[in-house]
Amino acid sequence: MRNFILTAGLVFFVGMVSFAQNEEDALRYSNISIMGTARYAGLSGAYGAVGADFTSLSGNPAGIGLYKKSDFSITPSIYFGNSNSSYNGIGMDDGRNNFALGNAGIVLAMKPNDRLDRLPVENYQFGFGINRLKDFNNREQMQGINDQNSLLDAYLDYSNGLNPEMLNGFDTRLAFDTYLIDTIPGADDFIYIDAYDYLGGFTSTLQRKSIETKGSMNEWVLSGGMNISDQIYFGATLGFPYIRYYRTSTYSEINQNPEKDLKEFGLRESLETKGSGFNIKVGAIAKVMPWLRLGLAYHSPSWFNNMHDSWNSGIDAYYANGDRFSADSPYGNYEYDLQTPWRTIASAAFIIGNRGLVSADYEYVDYSKAKLRAGDYNFYDENDAISSSYTSAGNLRLGAEWRFDMLQVRGGYSNYGSPFKTGINDAKMQSLSGGLGFRSDAFYMDASFSYSQSSSDYFLYGTENVVVNPVKQDFNYYNLMFTFGYRFE
Repeated sequence: MRNFILTAGLVFFVGMVSFAQNEEDALRYSNISIMGTARYAGLSGAYGAVGADFTSLSGNPAGIGLYKKSDFSITPSIYFGNSNSSYNGIGMDDGRNNFALGNAGIVLAMKPNDRLDRLPVENYQFGFGINRLKDFNNREQMQGINDQNSLLDAYLDYSNGLNPEMLNGFDTRLAFDTYLIDTIPGADDFIYIDAYDYLGGFTSTLQRKSIETKGSMNEWVLSGGMNISDQIYFGATLGFPYIRYYRTSTYSEINQNPEKDLKEFGLRESLETKGSGFNIKVGAIAKVMPWLRLGLAYHSPSWFNNMHDSWNSGIDAYYANGDRFSADSPYGNYEYDLQTPWRTIASAAFIIGNRGLVSADYEYVDYSKAKLRAGDYNFYDENDAISSSYTSAGNLRLGAEWRFDMLQVRGGYSNYGSPFKTGINDAKMQSLSGGLGFRSDAFYMDASFSYSQSSSDYFLYGTENVVVNPVKQDFNYYNLMFTFGYRFE
């Protein structure tokens, strides 16, 4: 396991060995975008100073303080994830759909006993339920002709100087067992050569990769709040996030040399990650003017103290003479801890009488503060890669709502800054949303549609000596949500 982790130090940038715990995992579970309710989504999450919505419990917990009545809500959603790739001039597209639960929860609003000496507390509230923080469902396809190098060149870099018995059992040893790499007879210090060179020579190869991901990140919340004189609202949440992430991928190369002896080979990989954690959120909202509310929230790091990865891989190699060789890795398992970054959210909401509102959130998070830990390994290289690759980002969310009697119309925009330092990658995300709402005295129903887009570079493989062109990726996410709620005394 230790050799596996060390050889995978550059995995986030090269996409080659995808199973070691590394900076990719830290970013995946730190970079969240709450789904929540349809009203929250219709305002693109600009909700920190608005309140009285169940998603507030995972955003600015002070929002629970604006509940005057008890409330139950549930939000089913339909998620569509699409990807487009371009690699060396060839474009591909794919996607995956998913039915999910954006939120389900209850808030109980109560008044204090009527005593002459009571504090100026108008209401206090307790809430419990679940909010979805992230959806991992997607499918990606990429392919292109590479006339410069092969994945086997990267394997050679990792293998040279190592006894075959010391090769990584999840990649280079599999290549050795299928004759894709081999030692040069008579050479000292275990010098390796790949099958292209000793079987016809390398000219170019058609490289293909497909990646399918499933799962989600959700958070159970237990919250309490207080309304003081209808001027100041406080709230706190104990959050219990949990992760279910599944990833399968296939990579293949088809030799384009007309005098080939190596026909093609393929690499199969699968990864499953499960974990649960704990965090604390606190917040306040102040009604500065009848038309202005200001909010501030702090989220502690999420401490995931029982992360568990399990993975395996396999290689199949096909030769022009009809030979076929296969090799499979053992099943790898590892337990470790993850600490995600803390974050703060500053908010403002302009209340336009009883007609509507305009709101804004600014969220600050420093992705370089994430940490990996384990009892039997210090993760020094991986945590150093987190610090040197990631940076702080500002996330801006804007929303507006207008009421027509019992009908509300909503719209929003959000911009999530890139977590990468300049020049490494992009991965910033922008979203547009819209929605409708209906409210009666007791029952309400909301619907929203949101569109999000992001772009990033993906590297099929690579080492310090083997450089491959990036796959240019565009991701488009669509989310249709419906919230059904009931208010009661």
